[in-house]
Amino acid sequence: MVEIKGNLHLHTVASDGTGTHDEVALAAARADLDFIVYTDHNVWVDWIEGWYYDAATDRRVLRLMGQEVNDPALEPERNHLLCHFVKSNLEHVAHAPQQLIDTVLNRDGLAFLAHPLERPGFGDAAHIYPWTDWDISGFTGIELWNAMTDVKWRLRNFWPRGLIGAFVRNWVLSAPFPEVLAKWDQLLATGQRVVAIGGSDAHAMAFTWRGITRTVYPYEFLFQAINTHLLLPEPLANDIFQARRQIYEALKAGHCFVGYGAIGSPSGFRFTASSGDDQASMGDVLPLNDHVHLRVSSPQPAYLRLIKDGRPVLEKQTATLEWVAAEPGVYRVEAYRRYWGELRGWVFTNPIYVTTILTNRPGT
Repeated sequence: MVEIKGNLHLHTVASDGTGTHDEVALAAARADLDFIVYTDHNVWVDWIEGWYYDAATDRRVLRLMGQEVNDPALEPERNHLLCHFVKSNLEHVAHAPQQLIDTVLNRDGLAFLAHPLERPGFGDAAHIYPWTDWDISGFTGIELWNAMTDVKWRLRNFWPRGLIGAFVRNWVLSAPFPEVLAKWDQLLATGQRVVAIGGSDAHAMAFTWRGITRTVYPYEFLFQAINTHLLLPEPLANDIFQARRQIYEALKAGHCFVGYGAIGSPSGFRFTASSGDDQASMGDVLPLNDHVHLRVSSPQPAYLRLIKDGRPVLEKQTATLEWVAAEPGVYRVEAYRRYWGELRGWVFTNPIYVTTILTNRPGT
């Protein structure tokens, strides 16, 4: 498998970000990303998709277009949907979440619930924009870890958190909120296949205090933090349309994991399973033949947790983990590492769906 990483939630000057499309792409190249998806609020911009090349790093980044759609008439403006791979503005259906999801899927896009559960921060960041309309179906997945949602909760008062976080950036990011992980497990328990992604929600806003102006969380910093790592059967194609399709198919299938790169590169992290002659990886369905052999391989030692149906079945500080199970279930992995004196989230894999009924062959 070929691993690539990218950022699936970010903003530019087209809505409420501070960087142009090119400036954001440059930051992505210098953060060693392979692709980005622009997701400005209720905005879709034409003629942006394609390869961006940075001569200084000799790296190129595939730029894709999406948008973050919500109904601005709502107060608060809840129910934000990340609409990836769409080809036009979908703001006109923002008032009806199910219709919006259906429209995205009917147009061969992917629909992810953005920052589905939030916690308030300090000052203007006290406003939260959670997903509240759960009488929906068909969405592709959820944003399990939103960097700026995490940041605003960590900086929930001016002193000491706000000032410390403004100057010690690496102190803030911690892990997906437990309630978001619990909501994901709840959705998975209903039989849905719900793909988890991570994103920066980067805006690169500047703040001024006593004459000092500082861009607290610039694009490049956030692009080195929370990203989504995709596993592809072949290297990313040079052809834009083919590469776009490769990323689309990997995301749709859940062949991916969420990683926090600032505390050590998670590239190379793998979660696989076998049962009889059948093999599976993240996002796959695996038929149960007597027993299933689950394997976790980490590029660095970490506190690994194997989760079955929302409950841990094995936890250990190690670089490898193996477990033999005789029961169907939804199996996923969490990894944590100690950083700046705190155990922080590092990797969150998509599940392997072990079933007694073969609904889908692994890898399809």
